[in-house]
Amino acid sequence: MSPTGVAVVIVTWNSASFVCGCLESLRALAHPPEETVVIDNDSSDATAAIVRERFPEVRLIEMGGNVGFCRANNRGIRETTCPFVLVLNPDTTLDVRFLDELLPAFSDPRVGIAAGKILRFDGVTLDSAGQVLGRSRQPIDRGFGTKDRGQYERDAEVFGACGAAALYRRTMLEGVADGPGLYFDEAFFAFYEDLDLAWRARRAGWRAAYRHRATGRHARGGAGTAAGPRRFTALLRRSPEIRFLVARNRWLTILRNDRPGDLLVNLPFVLARDLSTLGAIALTSPGVLARLWRERAAFGRALAKRRR
Repeated sequence: MSPTGVAVVIVTWNSASFVCGCLESLRALAHPPEETVVIDNDSSDATAAIVRERFPEVRLIEMGGNVGFCRANNRGIRETTCPFVLVLNPDTTLDVRFLDELLPAFSDPRVGIAAGKILRFDGVTLDSAGQVLGRSRQPIDRGFGTKDRGQYERDAEVFGACGAAALYRRTMLEGVADGPGLYFDEAFFAFYEDLDLAWRARRAGWRAAYRHRATGRHARGGAGTAAGPRRFTALLRRSPEIRFLVARNRWLTILRNDRPGDLLVNLPFVLARDLSTLGAIALTSPGVLARLWRERAAFGRALAKRRR
């Protein structure tokens, strides 16, 4: 399959220290993307100026405010027409044959999502070798934080792709969207959106593929919307706003996607994680619990979306 026909969408927010490396890696690809769109969420640093002045081939759209990772990505995807869309974090760089190695996964018409092997910038620590769904209903990036010893040097089916570098088939995106152009759930703002989209795709019959020869680098947490470490202790080091989004979006994802029978089987694992998380939040930022209660109507809307 030819590497042409790929659009890249990058959402930036105060990403000046990373965006050059990201866009230069796209220029250096063996077959650069046909379309590249940067959606800037009102950065207060030089991000937009850097893109405008140094990368004239990139379409820059300035949102005028921080509308979140999901809405900004939806806007970027709507601005493109290619049959494949790579959602890319600005703190990510791609190796020269990333698209050449990843696109052949779509020769299987059932594949709607493709993930490569993403390392940290040290080149030896794994960041994500595709995502799987944990029994506690957490997105688990395979190999996260471990040394790359070749343990993921085999192509495989996975649950989904880390949102730092996820390649999507456009027909899949259109098929699972909440409405025209609503691919990511904008109620999420940020966090868990990659798992939610992968879960919706899987429920609709699509598969996700991991291709180990498609490699890249990710700073993990270097972008304003990056998910950061997916470990319980890491949540306690984040701001109350992020704690709220992670806790809320976790349950939005479960309510939208989990089958009652599957949830019941895994309920001990789910409750163990939630009780630990909510207990820690109660001790460190009790205001987040009050905010979650005030947002309870969002859970009803998630169930309504599931029924639709």
